[in-house]
Amino acid sequence: MRLNTRGRYGMQLLTQLACHMKDRNPVGLKQVAAATGLPWRYLEQIAGPLRKAALIKGRPGRTGGYVLGRTPDRISLREVVESSVGPLCLMECVDAPSMCDHSPTCPSRQVWVKVTSDLRDVLDKFTLADLASRPCSGCRAAAQKARGVRKAAAAKATGRAGRAAKKWRFVRSYE
Repeated sequence: MRLNTRGRYGMQLLTQLACHMKDRNPVGLKQVAAATGLPWRYLEQIAGPLRKAALIKGRPGRTGGYVLGRTPDRISLREVVESSVGPLCLMECVDAPSMCDHSPTCPSRQVWVKVTSDLRDVLDKFTLADLASRPCSGCRAAAQKARGVRKAAAAKATGRAGRAAKKWRFVRSYE
């Protein structure tokens, strides 16, 4: 089980906004992308649900950007994950037992109910203030690492696949 990129990136976006809370200026998504190495267009997609959940507020215009909707100590990590990804539920039958015909007699359902409940409780205990209190000096290193990974992936993609695509275009031009 893994937290998908929407949940992770949403958490990183809000952590960056919490780190810049003292500035009182809105933070642009390109600025967050430069600090974290995340793609800013994907951050735009993630910002929409976070704005609907009132976790962030957007300010339009040239000097616009985003600010937190509440103080970081009042935003739990569960809120961040659930507004980015959706309800936190490990199995469909945990919140909706009627989804499965075997729910009343399933021996593992109670385990999943307990694990889901514990996971929700743990994420409720941590807030954005907990993440923002950690030093942000690693953001630049993380950004450089992310850019390096993307450049390596791009170079690999233009290797054999790029040559095959060029060859295909060459062959197609003679047909």
